[in-house]
Amino acid sequence: KSQRVKMDATSEDVVEPMTNGVHHSEDSNTEPQEKKDCDPISECYICKKVYNIPKTLPCFHAFCCSCLEDHISKSLNQNGQKYFACPMCEEKCEIFKGALPGQYAHAFQDDLFLAKLVELQSAMCEGKLCDICERIEENKPASHWCMDCNDALCETCLKVHLHGKTTAGHSCLSIEEMRRIPLETLMKQKNKVPCMKHNELITLFCVDCREPLCVQCMAVSHRRCENVITVSDALTSRTDVNDVISRLNKLQATVENAGGIGQPDRTLENSIHEAQERINTICNTICDRVRQYQSVLLKSLESQSEKAKGLLKDRIQPRKTGLKSIKAANDRMQTLLRYGSDVEILLAYNQVRKKLDSCQGAIGNTEQKAPSVRLDFILDDTVERFIENFDRLGDLTVDVGDSDEGISSWGVTCTSSDDIIVTDCKNKRIQKFSKFGDLVDYVQLEDEPRDITTCGNRDDVAITMIGKLVIFLATRKTMQLIKRAKTERQYDGISYSEKDAYLIVSSLRDQVVDIIHLDGSVMRSFGSGAGDRVLFNEPRFISATPDRTIIISDVGQNAIICIDHNGKVVFRYKPDGQNGLKKPQGVCVDKLGNLFVADFGNNRVQLLASDGLFQRNVLGIESALEKPVAIRVSGSNRMIIVQSDGMVKVFSYS
Repeated sequence: KSQRVKMDATSEDVVEPMTNGVHHSEDSNTEPQEKKDCDPISECYICKKVYNIPKTLPCFHAFCCSCLEDHISKSLNQNGQKYFACPMCEEKCEIFKGALPGQYAHAFQDDLFLAKLVELQSAMCEGKLCDICERIEENKPASHWCMDCNDALCETCLKVHLHGKTTAGHSCLSIEEMRRIPLETLMKQKNKVPCMKHNELITLFCVDCREPLCVQCMAVSHRRCENVITVSDALTSRTDVNDVISRLNKLQATVENAGGIGQPDRTLENSIHEAQERINTICNTICDRVRQYQSVLLKSLESQSEKAKGLLKDRIQPRKTGLKSIKAANDRMQTLLRYGSDVEILLAYNQVRKKLDSCQGAIGNTEQKAPSVRLDFILDDTVERFIENFDRLGDLTVDVGDSDEGISSWGVTCTSSDDIIVTDCKNKRIQKFSKFGDLVDYVQLEDEPRDITTCGNRDDVAITMIGKLVIFLATRKTMQLIKRAKTERQYDGISYSEKDAYLIVSSLRDQVVDIIHLDGSVMRSFGSGAGDRVLFNEPRFISATPDRTIIISDVGQNAIICIDHNGKVVFRYKPDGQNGLKKPQGVCVDKLGNLFVADFGNNRVQLLASDGLFQRNVLGIESALEKPVAIRVSGSNRMIIVQSDGMVKVFSYS
């Protein structure tokens, strides 16, 4: 197939370095203050001391700014790339664009929470000095702590502080009193966090965007948002913080019960052992069958040899007998010629002539070669072709098991005018391209989208979202939000049934496929529950067919499953050998009912008949296809494929 259009559906966000909101000077060479028996939460993993200007990585691990800088510099010198591994979890972290050598760590976000914790712990230690006096290089013991400024104050500075115009209303506690109050209580008191953009206190929360705000943030960036509430209300009523914490605890417990981080190592060792056993089994099976037939052939050879020897004896024996008779007759005639009379010679002559004639027929033409018998082994045609074509038993591949790592787009659909609409989960947006590959419009979302499908004849689309939500967009001219529908589950794949006007969705977390109304309510559920046997392991993409069947790609089972609208399995496609699937992703059906499967791990697209029988591979590496994720066939017979790197490729299809 010829490649028609290429489009890059990803974009990189520009991340500006965060400003430092900690009271430590960035140019200060002072060492972090050591503290005996300090809380491990305030201890840097690298230097094993109390944090000094803590910086947080995307993996949520924090380190001293100077420690992190040293680690990044060493890592960059070793790998020569623009990334480094977290010292604790080894997750790859990219260096921010524009960060200069010696300033890499400063580009990461300041951990104001840990900075405040460290300062409070420091204030509660014996011999704490006044922070204000220290800035002018004087050493005076601190007697009080300002909860608003997070500064330790001596008696003199306290008087000035409480009478200043901007600090008169600050809450100050004596350090002795602080030491009697639990650290948890102190951390929660006067817990005012400034906005990193406007340096005003964060007091609001945008429910639509799920972001904490200051007053200026609301006025500038969130003026069109409808659901802005106070921080206290957000924690009690309008957010799913408790749900997230519950999921984290459940997932951590599941991982630990399954063997923790040691499980992947055991999985690898098990897979190596299984591969070794399979290789040995196949080779031994082949060798055993060959040796078995070798024994049969040798026994047959023994009996056939006896038969052949008998045949040869039967053919040679007359010649031997005739030759002996001729020799005897010849000896007789030579003796008579030497010693016999003429009469005796003539008497023997007639008898010898008759004997010669009879022996001549038995011996045959003396110029011909002696009679022979051969025993040949004729190779079977199948074995002969096997030997000629045999060059290997199979191939070994490393399955990293991270089928979805790096996937930046989960879904693609197309309108009646062949416009292409892609969900870009990495950048949290929906992008619309013309059929020629030009970016026409995009919608920035507050959270990560998953899959997308068109709904009806008006080219409206429905999109599954992180956070148990399905949103609907109009796409005719400019893309606009129509409505939101809350759902009972977190859904991933989505498809629209034209005949029944409902949505079919899949849930990786719950291992189910649901049929839902357009308002998000569940009509039927397949795959789990008391009355259902487990059908799915990781149901990912969905496609509704014209005959009301449902096609599901199951990544966990490396299979394609087709069920009817009542949940009965119509067919299960899970081939072995060269047609085997490896982490199948997108599925779609053309106007004739043919089924196309994005074979993600094998870098190809498979074509199946409507009954699930393999037809052929229609695209592969030779077509510059790499890690196909989402797939769609348009009404004008164009095959649209989104790769894991976000590249959209369009192929002609007939």
